[in-house]
Amino acid sequence: MIDTEQFQGKVIGLQKALSDKMGLRGATLERQLRRAGRRLPRRPRRAGAVILGAQDWMAHPKLARILDFSSVNNAFADLHSYLDGLDPKEARKTARLRLVSSIVLNLIVLAALIYALLHWQGAV
Repeated sequence: MIDTEQFQGKVIGLQKALSDKMGLRGATLERQLRRAGRRLPRRPRRAGAVILGAQDWMAHPKLARILDFSSVNNAFADLHSYLDGLDPKEARKTARLRLVSSIVLNLIVLAALIYALLHWQGAV
């Protein structure tokens, strides 16, 4: 049987990891996982669902006794292993590069359209 305080400590640690690695804000783990949405792959999303279900069961003393703690611990391990692989600095750098590349691509398309318009008008 897992101690309620130990479980809450793991949940708080997971909340901190979600806010540090993915920038997710939220008062509860449920809100953070909802905000993560499809940014989390399938396996960590399922692990989050297992943890949320266990969190509900931990609130009830009789249900807490029959909870499968190996699956809960595996869910914590899955989520932490995914979050440990994330690099927030690299994610910000990638987002900036994608923004700059989309702006450059749009400018190239605009220049091609202007050139085509001028060629069609006979000015070029």
